Amino acid sequence: MEILSEVNDKLKTFNAKIAHVHTETFLEPEYGPSINEIDIDDKLKKSIIEYGIERLYKYQYDAYRKIKNKENVMIISGTGTGKTEAFLIPILDLALKGERSVLVYPTKALARDQLTRVYKLARELGLNVGIFDGDTPEKERERLYRNPPHILITNPDMIHLGLALSTRFRFLLRTADHFIFDEVHVYEGVLGAHIRNLADRIKEFKNDIHIVASSATVGATKYLFEELFGVEGEIIEGIRRRKGIAIHSIIDSGNSSRWTLAAYLAAVLVKNGLKVLVFTDSQQMAELVAKIADRFRVNLEVHRAGLIAEERIKVEEKLRNGELDGVVATPTLELGIDIGTIDAVIMAENPPSYTKYVQRAGRAGRRNNAGLVFTILGDDPIDSYYLRHPEEFFTRKIQALTFDPTNIEVIKIHALAYLAEKYRVKLNNLPPLWKKAYEILATESRAKIVGSYVLATPETKKYVATTSLRSVGPIVRIYEDKKKIGERELPAALHDLYPNAVYLISKKTYIIEEFDIDRLIAKVRKVNSELSYYTKPLYSMDLLEFNKKDEREVYGEKVEYGDMKLVMRVEGYVTYDVYSKRGKNEYFYENPISFTYNTKGLLIYHPLIDDFTLIDHMETYHATEHVLISAARVAAGASLTDLGGISYPSGHVVIYDSSIGGSGVSKLLFERLEQAYEVALDIVKSCNCEDGCPNCVYSPYCGNNNKYLSRKKSLRLIDGLIKGTIKGVNKDREGNPIA
Repeated sequence: MEILSEVNDKLKTFNAKIAHVHTETFLEPEYGPSINEIDIDDKLKKSIIEYGIERLYKYQYDAYRKIKNKENVMIISGTGTGKTEAFLIPILDLALKGERSVLVYPTKALARDQLTRVYKLARELGLNVGIFDGDTPEKERERLYRNPPHILITNPDMIHLGLALSTRFRFLLRTADHFIFDEVHVYEGVLGAHIRNLADRIKEFKNDIHIVASSATVGATKYLFEELFGVEGEIIEGIRRRKGIAIHSIIDSGNSSRWTLAAYLAAVLVKNGLKVLVFTDSQQMAELVAKIADRFRVNLEVHRAGLIAEERIKVEEKLRNGELDGVVATPTLELGIDIGTIDAVIMAENPPSYTKYVQRAGRAGRRNNAGLVFTILGDDPIDSYYLRHPEEFFTRKIQALTFDPTNIEVIKIHALAYLAEKYRVKLNNLPPLWKKAYEILATESRAKIVGSYVLATPETKKYVATTSLRSVGPIVRIYEDKKKIGERELPAALHDLYPNAVYLISKKTYIIEEFDIDRLIAKVRKVNSELSYYTKPLYSMDLLEFNKKDEREVYGEKVEYGDMKLVMRVEGYVTYDVYSKRGKNEYFYENPISFTYNTKGLLIYHPLIDDFTLIDHMETYHATEHVLISAARVAAGASLTDLGGISYPSGHVVIYDSSIGGSGVSKLLFERLEQAYEVALDIVKSCNCEDGCPNCVYSPYCGNNNKYLSRKKSLRLIDGLIKGTIKGVNKDREGNPIA
């Protein structure tokens, strides 16, 4: 394509280039029977044909038959291949027979976006369709209560609070016959744990519930279905790929800033008349890319979590109406919200998982147009790995969802919500972890145990009303004077909100003037002039407690997995030049900021190397910690921020879930640690730096600004472990930890 030649030519300005091109050709699922051959209501047949469908794909017909028979199924098929119609046609036919369904979408925005699609098929059938979420007016709620709709569209957050706090909503939900969970690939990590517990509450720990799930991008198994919903279900597959053509390009950024390069590439594409969507995984980097784009005279606005909902909706409307050249977004626009036709997707960084890559790439070239997809690979270890092995980038398998259904912090939220609904719950009727959750809640005075029952307290409902399914950590509110302008969840907030930190919101620059971790408040001051620097925290981590749950041997060394109590201390910050990315100055606080929390992780017992000094050991294990976390992106589908690590000069390396209570990623790494070591070996062996750089053992999230690191010593350790030439005796964990 001519545009690729132009892009490659323009990239030379930044010493960057297109390193690999992958063409995704047109593919369509196998066809099944025509609409007129299917045993559905004649009015529905007419409505479907007018909608533009005259024949079903085979997988759609298989889904139709199983859903009509009330079998639990998960439908997996690529973007644009009709997975929505696969469940919508049978539930509309069931609705014409008087049966009711609940359609659950991950977000309010997506639920409201899909409402129009459902109406197109339902409006001529005389069916009652309604949406119920936090924005539904009271008058509309009354209508839905009085006349329960055949199809109720909602989201998990509404179900969570509605079941606990509203008798009428509870009746509306529990009298439904079918529950459809669309876009289930979103339900990973903490949110996946929430969905499992929400499903338990909906069915009240019984198995007589009909569940249909759907996604374009998830590695699904029967085991996953049961883990996510607590009931058995079958998998129905269409095709894994999207319907349509896409040109995927990997860009080698050289030594250039990926953020500047993403903004520049967006400008090149916009000036060619294309509408662009840029993805980053960091809220602050999304803001930075949009600000840099202004200098290239293109108008990119920001769409991310942490913004006020009204701001995000405005951006969606402006993009849909053609008022913007494009948008820089975090995963908030991964889902299929209608934002009009997007010609090109730019991924400013390698997405956290292949699932997310496929999902984001699917936003380009929809509505039968060829899509352009650009991924900028930089100087981190995994990007360097894929630049050496570009074919592996596109032949990866879509991972199954990673989440931890045993996350006790999540279970506590749902146990309390269930108690708010029931007022009194018999402990013997509950799963063991729910009993444990109630015991903890009783010690926190949020529930009361009397004999074999747990009872609600006067504060139970008040507390439940403040809970969220989007987090388990405390939420820090951000204020400019008295106006709330955003929020961040702990512990992630400590990476952005600390005294004198530079913080960006809606392309505006702020300085954190005060951070009160006890009151969960950050106060900011707006900066009108451009700053030449950004900031990162200097912090330490320590493992306070460890409760082993599992143990195995990997290359002759002991590895344990279990519950952990960690403490994070922000001790200062470092400033970096915006353009060169070089560190400038370090500053330290008199009183560090501390936060203690529980999570899950693995503890690796590396052997000590005989001829190494204390400093040698620190450099060896710290570098190995970094490179194993990088390798987890390949071995366990981890994102850059899913895992954190701690190293000890005694050889112990801790790798933990960043989410409070655990996300399940560290458990997957525990199970696949051999593969992680093999990828880590490739990283440290292939780099030609002197003894450590961003291509191998440096980490952008290192707590001590990438000190005490040695690629060569890590190579000696990992190579020796895999070959079996390095062995040692385990000793007690000791020495000062390095994060």
